[in-house]
Amino acid sequence: MGRWLLLEPDADAAKRLFCFPFAGAGASAFRDWPGRIGDIEVCAVQLPGRENRMRDPAYTSFDQFAEDAARELAPYLDRPFAFFGHCMGALLAHAVADRLDHKPQRLFASSSYVPYLGVSKPFHPSMSDEHLAEELLAITRRLGGPIPAPELLELSVLVLRNDIEMCVDHAPPVRPLKCPVTTIGWADDTIVPAGDMGEWAEYGDVTHHVLKGDFFDFLSAPAELRDVIARDFKE
Repeated sequence: MGRWLLLEPDADAAKRLFCFPFAGAGASAFRDWPGRIGDIEVCAVQLPGRENRMRDPAYTSFDQFAEDAARELAPYLDRPFAFFGHCMGALLAHAVADRLDHKPQRLFASSSYVPYLGVSKPFHPSMSDEHLAEELLAITRRLGGPIPAPELLELSVLVLRNDIEMCVDHAPPVRPLKCPVTTIGWADDTIVPAGDMGEWAEYGDVTHHVLKGDFFDFLSAPAELRDVIARDFKE
């Protein structure tokens, strides 16, 4: 397993859902998710350059990330599995799913524009470090978390900037996935409005859902989201 997953997957799990975090975040974004959704084991993917992988070089290319992630996750794709990604996490999940010969049962894309747009809302590389720090502090306050120490905030800005630049440089050609896609929009999301996710229809067999809440409500894995995952995984 190395450090790609926070916990060793359960050998007896019937199904697995691999979850990819949003820009600037790590696997702890899924700390409030249950360990299982029905018979589906939740497996949080850890990206390098953050949290317990802070010393590992962060990726600058989706293609390289997808190549390495596909290799490292391969031992755990021996039963029905799906991918969930929020914002940048959906782009990461898409890149891995597109590379795999053995496709996931489904890709769940939450609050994410399609990959070919190469966007990184609400951030942009032209933003100064000070501006990015202000935005991170605003998000921290919005979520009720503790204000990080200055040195940790500085590291967070570096991680976020790297992710932003990677997203902006990522604009792969449209190619339908060989697995179904579920898009999850949030009714009060002002960062990635639910209505802006319609272009995922270009990626093949797509089911659209709009749930109550805003961009950050996925963090608590609300019942409505768990229901969508449990239901669409089976289809």
